[in-house]
Amino acid sequence: MINQLYGKEFDTYSETQKKFIKNNLGTIHRITQRTLTRNGYPDVAVRTRQQGTNIVSFYLHPNGDISDLKLKRHIGHQALDQNTLDVIRIAYKDYPLPNKKTKIVFYVRYSIY
Repeated sequence: MINQLYGKEFDTYSETQKKFIKNNLGTIHRITQRTLTRNGYPDVAVRTRQQGTNIVSFYLHPNGDISDLKLKRHIGHQALDQNTLDVIRIAYKDYPLPNKKTKIVFYVRYSIY
């Protein structure tokens, strides 16, 4: 999954950054999904049966801040795209902290069963 998300850019990262990503990306994803579940599916998205997958990226800093939050892949439904950014702005406070500024990239999936 790391290769799909980061591509060749991953090879340019320091060993510290690579290790952090390998050891913590799953945890960061789980924290985000837990926050997404807690916040609920956007009402308009439920009514119109919107679903899809975003790819989100941002820099996570050693002090716990994030910067350059953006969607690398949009779903194309404003409610879901905006919800992804809103969820990250809440969830990042619980993320493990890197020793060095590290780029984080992962999927955020929305699915109506």
